[in-house]
Amino acid sequence: MDWSKSFMYQIHQTYFFAQKRLEHELLLAKGISFSQFLILLGLKCKESSSQTEIADFLYLTEATVSRHITALEKGKYLTRKEDPNNRRKHILGLTPKGLKAFTSAHKIIEDELKDIFGPIPKKDRALIGEAFERVLAKLLKK
Repeated sequence: MDWSKSFMYQIHQTYFFAQKRLEHELLLAKGISFSQFLILLGLKCKESSSQTEIADFLYLTEATVSRHITALEKGKYLTRKEDPNNRRKHILGLTPKGLKAFTSAHKIIEDELKDIFGPIPKKDRALIGEAFERVLAKLLKK
């Protein structure tokens, strides 16, 4: 089988180029990376989370999350406080600046994804989404 013509490679290419486009648009408009946006998303979805919880939520390594958290903290997008129950653990939270950046970045991403996936009819996107949910469920069982 020619890997470059496989379904998996098409998924990889689609994700890679979509992420690259989102990265570019976010850096231009907000000065944050797509990965940093994902950290903000994790905090928006799981308020007052630890670095470990964000890493688990995003399926990223703690080292990757830590690097982005340091940059986001320097930019005043989030706060990092020591957990009183475990001094090695930190509790993260969005700042007002972080919430504002998340909200506007989310809008940019929504608009870009509508444009990227616009050629696919809505009913087909729903069908593809359902298929990926079944695949994910199978992968997460193992």
